[in-house]
Amino acid sequence: MLPRLMRSFPAPEPTRPRPRARVHPAGRLILLAGLALAACTDGGTGDSAAADESDDSDSVIGGTGSLALSFEMEADLIPSMENAPVGTFEGSIYAEADGTAIGPNEDAVSLEDFSAEVDLSNDGGPSGVACTTGTLDAGVVWVLGCLDVDGNGCGDEGDPITIPNENKVVIAVDVETPFTVVMSMLRP
Repeated sequence: MLPRLMRSFPAPEPTRPRPRARVHPAGRLILLAGLALAACTDGGTGDSAAADESDDSDSVIGGTGSLALSFEMEADLIPSMENAPVGTFEGSIYAEADGTAIGPNEDAVSLEDFSAEVDLSNDGGPSGVACTTGTLDAGVVWVLGCLDVDGNGCGDEGDPITIPNENKVVIAVDVETPFTVVMSMLRP
């Protein structure tokens, strides 16, 4: 039976090899130049020295700076809140190495704790500068916290809170770096 089946199918026609795509020599040169450039930079910020320094475990650039903090919250959250988004924002600043995208590490110590009176009742912000930090080591930090909207302490159900991956900033050397702290979730 096997020989009969084999006879019922025609033999495949010989195929010619496909011609190889030709790349113009200038195209190769452009590709190589692009790869070399990508290997020499920090991913687009133009500050390769800062990128080299960010490999430190503390992500410290060297020198000091401060933050000028404004506040904002997702306007879509306001209608679902029991209280207006007005109150005291209680926050902490952590070195990059002391936090993750879900919050500070268990044994993390904040670089600075701060509070600011915030009124986002109009449209969620952003507010003007409501708080300026003290002098901090320049480098990457997380700015985390919540807005106490009911006057009984931060962290109650329904208080607007920060999400870490939206609140990571580089403190620049010798300047006051502006940064808007974003609250995009209500504490469950």
